[in-house]
Amino acid sequence: MNFIGFTTLIERECYRFIRLFNQTVLPPFITTVMFILIFGYSLGSHIREIDGFTYIIYIIPGLVQLGVITNAYANSSTSLYMARLERSIENMLVAPLHYFQIVTAYMLGALLRGMVVGLTIIIGSSFFIDLPIKHPGLVLLSLFLTSIFFGGLGIISALWAESWEKMATFTNFIITPFVYLGGTFYSVKLLPPFWHQVSLFNPIFYCIDLTRFGFLGASDAPLWFSLLSLTLAAAIVYGFCIYLFWKGYKLVR
Repeated sequence: MNFIGFTTLIERECYRFIRLFNQTVLPPFITTVMFILIFGYSLGSHIREIDGFTYIIYIIPGLVQLGVITNAYANSSTSLYMARLERSIENMLVAPLHYFQIVTAYMLGALLRGMVVGLTIIIGSSFFIDLPIKHPGLVLLSLFLTSIFFGGLGIISALWAESWEKMATFTNFIITPFVYLGGTFYSVKLLPPFWHQVSLFNPIFYCIDLTRFGFLGASDAPLWFSLLSLTLAAAIVYGFCIYLFWKGYKLVR
């Protein structure tokens, strides 16, 4: 195991988003503040409580996961696609680095960015509302698993895409709709029976539901099922990324 090369690659992935802090961490926080002001205070004043919680408190877990999902995905997808586009990935492929190390380094970069953004949103939101956190460990675990899951999806999309347009297609037509249909701003219990059942096939629903239970102690799905579903999803995507690197799938353009 080449630990020097492995840690260097991790440092590079982390340095990318830390150096551009104003473009990677602050925008999700500002977006969350806007959601709190618009949906929480303005729209929330006209919506009854959900599961015994005010609307503004109920949507915070979804907003946290919204930031984690988009940033974990963006970190790995952009970094890997740029490496393929600039052909700098060839330097990693000829270096004494195992494909397991390369995938893990990209994953850890996405994980760190997702966790930093998620915690920043949680801390920032606490200045606007009295935010309850009944199970802090479960909140951190949900953010961890979500970052791994979407960091892996970012790797897959970066290998699949042949242009920036295809990258945008994956984001606009898969990630974004699934996020907003995953219960970010509502409880799936309020949906008609058909759409309620459809929501149960949305993996993002379990990301948000698990986080919501960590904050509020209330959820739409059984805790064990959300935890199991998210853990399996993260493990499967991580394993599939390793398989793609092992096969050399479209690593070189």
